[in-house]
Amino acid sequence: MFVSSTSTGTPGVGKTTLGKELAAQTGLTYVNIGELAHEGQYYDGYDEEYQCPVLDEDRVVDELDQKMVEGGVIIDYHGCDLFPERWFHIVFVLRTDNTQLYTRLEDR
Repeated sequence: MFVSSTSTGTPGVGKTTLGKELAAQTGLTYVNIGELAHEGQYYDGYDEEYQCPVLDEDRVVDELDQKMVEGGVIIDYHGCDLFPERWFHIVFVLRTDNTQLYTRLEDR
């Protein structure tokens, strides 16, 4: 069985960079949850306060379940509490200095 992992953390800390690099170095499959949700329209409404769609967590988990059972997947998302623990062999929690983070987000 292949190892599966996830990287979590605040936007701008490097989750996508790390996930893509790990996938390139290991041959594992990289899955960005934001992109997956957008492509499959896995939303459960819209949050007016934050001006963003609300993720339908159950549909995301259902979509990924078979792939995760097979293993060899790197998941990129800002949290990991919606996913079953059995899916992952390792979780990377990324963080960075707030000054550096502010500059990164401001540049976006």
